Amino acid sequence: MASKEKSSYKSIFKATSLFGGTQIIDVFINLVRGKIIAVLLGPSGMGLNGLFVSSVALINNIAGLGLNYSAVRDISKSSESGDIDKLSRTLKVFRRWLFGSALLGLVAVVALSPLLSRFAFKSGEYTWAFMLLGFMVLFNILASGNSSLLQGTRNLKWYAINSVTGTLVALLVSAPLFFFFGVKGIVPALILSSLITYILSVFYTSKVKTTDVKVSWKETYSGGADMVKLGVAMMLSISIGSFTGYLLNNFIINSGSVADLGLYQAGMSITSQSIGLVFSAMAIDYYPRLAAVSEDNGKVREMVNQQGEVTLLIATPILLMLVITAPIVIQILLSKEFLPITGFIRMLAFGMIFKAASYSIGAISFAKGNKKVFFFLEGIYSNVSMLIFSIAGYLLNGLAGLAWAFMLAHLVYFVIINIVTARLYEFSLSNELKKVLLFQISLMAAVFFSFRLLEGMASYIVASLLLLFSIVYSFRQLDKMIGIKEFVNKKILRKEN
Repeated sequence: MASKEKSSYKSIFKATSLFGGTQIIDVFINLVRGKIIAVLLGPSGMGLNGLFVSSVALINNIAGLGLNYSAVRDISKSSESGDIDKLSRTLKVFRRWLFGSALLGLVAVVALSPLLSRFAFKSGEYTWAFMLLGFMVLFNILASGNSSLLQGTRNLKWYAINSVTGTLVALLVSAPLFFFFGVKGIVPALILSSLITYILSVFYTSKVKTTDVKVSWKETYSGGADMVKLGVAMMLSISIGSFTGYLLNNFIINSGSVADLGLYQAGMSITSQSIGLVFSAMAIDYYPRLAAVSEDNGKVREMVNQQGEVTLLIATPILLMLVITAPIVIQILLSKEFLPITGFIRMLAFGMIFKAASYSIGAISFAKGNKKVFFFLEGIYSNVSMLIFSIAGYLLNGLAGLAWAFMLAHLVYFVIINIVTARLYEFSLSNELKKVLLFQISLMAAVFFSFRLLEGMASYIVASLLLLFSIVYSFRQLDKMIGIKEFVNKKILRKEN
């Protein structure tokens, strides 16, 4: 393997390891914070906190204009050019738009606070609380924008530290306020947490080297217009996804029962969390790198295929482990009452293989700034097709039908995204990625059907042997790509000697 290619694989794996660890820490801190809220504030306080956050979340997303997603593309391209003046101009334009969107969020929450209070609590009692939460939205948008700046300039170390410290601050600030003031400390805790997180993000972004450049307001408008348009496309896609999810939830309740909805959401939550860390960790580093080379279809094809290989090699053993340990995981995270979703989770894990396979390919249109293609694929087709498959699946076979629908929807999406990117961007799967994909799908199918065809311990023994085989295969492939054994010998064994 060429040294340049090996270096690229190392970069992917290093970023995944770094941000995978960061994501795990974030999840753990949030779990601790949730536990503190539950103990100190009780169910009512927990519900109040959740209502405050969810009530302003939509305004936060709309006012943010999707800049925290789209700006990464422009910043990474400017950073990759090596021209510090170009990067400085891009950052100045971005910061002006960011500040404007943050002010928009503040004004919107203050103006709508009476409606928010009545909608959430059926009274105007919390109007002043919502007005104050406008500042939380202001600081959240600014902090999120600063995180995008670090991501776009690929200051990965500071991005990771910023993420962890922000989550930790929310815990350290909230606990004393909840302890001394009870439910009255919820709003101050939310505002102070967002303020300190923003201040910390300013400190970390100050480490990015820039020069003092003059940018007119006309240049600010023209320079940020495309950034905002792409961001709005992302924002609308996310909103459509939330809305179709809402429609599906209501369909399940009306056509089935609340219990079915609870089981469905529990299964989706466990499966998404188990593999979501891998996707989130990779996106942080992958998207800026892809955006930086987005104008060169050859480099895009190479990077997407490399990312796809690493994603599958890491994701498959995790998914196989979930399939095997599903009953244990359910009892740890939920309770014995949820054991009926064991088969449901196993099917979802099977479907996740196709999501992992298409994950790196789906980012191409966004990285290229192709708003229409991205919005159609991710905003319209992906969500609408998932809704249609899910409704049909539930009508045909209840909860099990929803799992089959999930797998089929992602399989069809994988086919569609390959056809579209082949025609528009000359993309094609590499032979290496095809081999990894076919092998991992075969392993997943073998484990899945071992639980369908075998009974008792026999199914677990066969599945565990296949999991071990998958781990060995992934390790050997990753070792070829990045030299894991070589790293261990040089860095660890040498120290012992």
